[in-house]
Amino acid sequence: MSQNKNNVNERTKDPHVCGLTCLGPLTFHPGAVGKKITLSHGNCRASRDLETFRDGLVFSSRPVKPEEKVRIQVERSLLAWEGGVRIGFTNECPTAGPLPPLAIPDLTEKPGYWALPVPQRDCPPGTTVTFWMDKNGVMWYKTPAESFCIQTDLDPSLPLWAIVDVYGQSTTVLLLGSVRRFNILIKASSCPIPCSTFKCGYEDTPPELKKRKAIAERKLKQHQEDQSNNNNTQRTGRRQENLCSVCLDREARLAPRCGHRCLCLPCANRVFQEFGTCPLCREDI
Repeated sequence: MSQNKNNVNERTKDPHVCGLTCLGPLTFHPGAVGKKITLSHGNCRASRDLETFRDGLVFSSRPVKPEEKVRIQVERSLLAWEGGVRIGFTNECPTAGPLPPLAIPDLTEKPGYWALPVPQRDCPPGTTVTFWMDKNGVMWYKTPAESFCIQTDLDPSLPLWAIVDVYGQSTTVLLLGSVRRFNILIKASSCPIPCSTFKCGYEDTPPELKKRKAIAERKLKQHQEDQSNNNNTQRTGRRQENLCSVCLDREARLAPRCGHRCLCLPCANRVFQEFGTCPLCREDI
């Protein structure tokens, strides 16, 4: 992966000492990660393999409280894919073991999970996304472009773990920590993360991925052309079935006594006068 050279552990000796307004450390859960995810920077950075758009699930290392606002930054993106990062919460404690490929719908189809997609246009590299659950079970998220909220069926009185799905164009996400405001004067924050020198921006599409996508695009184009040709043939066949069997130009509107609707009006007069039989079955008119 092109971001590997930047994915070194940048943690240095941390002089931080937790105080009364410290919420404690908050990282990604090191034992519950998607199979295409690599954690670095003290388990605060989650990077997905560029060859796929999925298998990028990560969870918070500890439960977060209602009104505790979790902050992530989308650091890297890849234009070869579609969609943006997904975020959410769960009442289920993350455990080590195989995770499903996607937050939506693989997790959200199960009770105790809730996730939302952040629109692709609203999470380019460098974007900070803040999301939280309030005391009424309403999930909120905020980006520089928009704010959104929705009622969930999660129980905010139970432990809540944050979910991040490093999905689609979003390939690297940094967990910036969390903030919880108790009142207008008192605000608590999680332990600060190490300073990062990682450069936000777009990834170069790997050559093998370019090749696969080009093949897929050619197959899709061929399928669309085949469908179009098939539809045209069907329409042509229907038009030919409705044409006069004599001139093959005008619509057949008249049927002889045999019941075959095969003649336009001008040709019907001629057939009646000169031949006296159906042009299809030769039965007397």
